[in-house]
Amino acid sequence: MEEIAPRLKAVIPHIKPVGAEDSEELLQDAMAVAAKMLHDLEARGKQVTPGNVCYYVTLHMRSGRRSHSAGRTDVMSSGGQLDGKSMVLSFEEPAGMDPETGEEIPLGEMLAGNFDDPSMSASRNVDWEEFLSTHDDRYRLLVGELAAGKKALESARDRSESYFRVRRLKAQLADDLREYMGEEALADAMRIPSWRGNIMADHEKAACRADRRSR
Repeated sequence: MEEIAPRLKAVIPHIKPVGAEDSEELLQDAMAVAAKMLHDLEARGKQVTPGNVCYYVTLHMRSGRRSHSAGRTDVMSSGGQLDGKSMVLSFEEPAGMDPETGEEIPLGEMLAGNFDDPSMSASRNVDWEEFLSTHDDRYRLLVGELAAGKKALESARDRSESYFRVRRLKAQLADDLREYMGEEALADAMRIPSWRGNIMADHEKAACRADRRSR
């Protein structure tokens, strides 16, 4: 390997990276391929020169073979991308034009949804379950209905509760949440995620540029 490493280091810059690969990653992968090749040859009792190993490793790398995969059926594989069956694009790549502003729309912006991140939703549910477990069933039931968007008067009528009790529950709920989750809990729940704020800021910048051009 000591004689093979400098040979591969000289060859790697002439191998075109595929997708998000870079020369350093290709060199590490080529070294892994060479090590496996030498191990297999030694196990069969065959002797080869460093030049031969370097030659065949280079062919493997140029054809899209990698130490972790030699198949071409995976859409993310280097071989599949070399065949033109798939490609890896940056989220910053333009994916279209906004007809109103005339600005390019990045791919990441088109794929971004308005829904909460699944991990955030899961952690929020855990917090709510722990919070509600400290109260009785009637309290949990009323809070669930209010959280689902049911009006206080409707909830009171369906549950044979006093309307004023339900109103007091809503006020008590805010106090209970502050005490259990901290003073910033309600503000954090209403805060716009940073990734969505960045998209909104980009929209506003594009709209301002389009407005200036139209004047």
